[in-house]
Amino acid sequence: MKGILTAAIVCLLALSSWAQTSTVTNNEVTYFGQCMIEVQNDTEMRALEAEMRSNPYIKVCRLDYNTQRAFILTKSTETLTEEQFTSWFIGYSDKVRCVQVGVHGVDQVKPFPFVDCIK
Repeated sequence: MKGILTAAIVCLLALSSWAQTSTVTNNEVTYFGQCMIEVQNDTEMRALEAEMRSNPYIKVCRLDYNTQRAFILTKSTETLTEEQFTSWFIGYSDKVRCVQVGVHGVDQVKPFPFVDCIK
């Protein structure tokens, strides 16, 4: 009986420790940002995407030349503002429009095409 009680206490302590570790890990929020970006050259779009992937705050970066759409997931950032997101497009920041930012897995990503997006 004493052995069962000891095993139960050890299991409870292990579960408690795991739950605390899980909570700390899951507190890192991933944000998403998406927009339209007017880059008229496929080579420039690919170069911009490669440069953005080296950004320490970007986990996933997808730029689509055919639809002129960009989608980004973040890492290691406490917030994501429209201004911050736009600044990541370096020399093309003035070509960014119809920005949407939100919390990944919480906020709904607008479907493409962006019907309320004005050129």
